Amino acid sequence: MLRMAPFTYEPARTYAEALDLWLGAEAPMYVAGGTDLLPNLKHGIVSPRTLVSLGEIAGGIAEEAGAVVIGAATKLNALATNDVVRALLPPLARAASLIAGPQIRAMGTLGGNVLLDTRCLYYNQTAFWRGALGHCLKAEGTWCHVINGPKTCVAAQSSDTVPVLLALDASLRFLGPAGPRTVAIRDLYRFNGMDHLAIEKGELLTDIVVPKPGAGFRGSYQKLRTRDSIDFPQLGVAITGTFDGPVPTTLDIVIGAANPQPKPVRGLEPFLGRPLDDTAAAAIADLVHKQTRPQAAVHGDPAWRRQMASVFTRRGLLALASGA
Repeated sequence: MLRMAPFTYEPARTYAEALDLWLGAEAPMYVAGGTDLLPNLKHGIVSPRTLVSLGEIAGGIAEEAGAVVIGAATKLNALATNDVVRALLPPLARAASLIAGPQIRAMGTLGGNVLLDTRCLYYNQTAFWRGALGHCLKAEGTWCHVINGPKTCVAAQSSDTVPVLLALDASLRFLGPAGPRTVAIRDLYRFNGMDHLAIEKGELLTDIVVPKPGAGFRGSYQKLRTRDSIDFPQLGVAITGTFDGPVPTTLDIVIGAANPQPKPVRGLEPFLGRPLDDTAAAAIADLVHKQTRPQAAVHGDPAWRRQMASVFTRRGLLALASGA
């Protein structure tokens, strides 16, 4: 049995109250659904003295001028089944529906998925296991066992919603000690598994703002994992764009779960304004293959995961071009 170290539990009813509690607490951390944090507590990965709970703060999904605003406390299951999200942002609903299993989606929140800690085969283990290995660069050690070096942590950003939100050009609203601020989600993630989020200490994610797509919008999300019922992604491929029949006028592809930082694919401009046929889809898939370099931080052979990024891209593009 894995036991958690003692901590003080402080429930908050609003984000402002949560921030005040955090500022006055000893070694605090925020907890919402707790589906990732509580296992990490049991594994001795983190050791807060105070947990400030966001569990009493309601989420919600609302339409504002030109955008869909999703509260960070919104449960993943609510996101996956919401009529507005399914109608306007179908790839986001799809991604949310593929996270873990039903029990996790009933507890986990979108905010928690966006801010999910990076994961690694050598990090997400018990304290005893990590100690027997000599620890790792991300937790207590001085050596990355993935790349066999002392300088870079390549633990993977393994959220399913993040590649879709990047492709949709979402922005994030935070509340912190310095007040509120808005950050483009493309500016949130760093290529550093130990410090992959560009946020300040004590900042709370309050809302995710997604621009409403224009006419002709199509999108997809495909997930590679060993077990379709519960596993984190070994790879995620998000594709969004606006189409006139089989012709894309805008196109975004984002690769997730390969590195500490989600990877937007570069060089798609030459494929705009021309039919997305087999030849074009194969060329874009080859571009994705060249730009995708998965690390061995999660399950699955990196070369296979890289090839599957290409396969998923081609499948997704042809399905969107056909209107599927």
